[in-house]
Amino acid sequence: MDVHVYIGVTDLEHGIAFYTQGIGLRLRCRLRPNWVEMEGASVPIFLLVSNRPRDFAGPWTVHLDFVTDDLDAAVRQAQDAGAVLDRALQEREWGRMANMTDPFGNSFDLIEFAPGGYDNIVQTP
Repeated sequence: MDVHVYIGVTDLEHGIAFYTQGIGLRLRCRLRPNWVEMEGASVPIFLLVSNRPRDFAGPWTVHLDFVTDDLDAAVRQAQDAGAVLDRALQEREWGRMANMTDPFGNSFDLIEFAPGGYDNIVQTP
């Protein structure tokens, strides 16, 4: 099964700028004036202009984790492009994590795995 991820943005050009400069994705194609496909992740990511209220009220329905080899550099890159670090970096058995919010109110995490990654917490049934 293929998976496509859609991210709602309020300004398409600002969304393209953030996800290219802040996350490292690339614009693959423009599908409509309010809809583009990004590449550079393991699944296609689409940006779609939504009429979500400017106060971003309501729960998010999709959450993305972007895996990186250098969490500190990835956090700086995302912040330089307009992301907000929601709380201090976290250390876990499986690695390090930064909880972020993009300029459109969508939450995402930047993840740097430790050797072994999630296998460090796998429990047998």
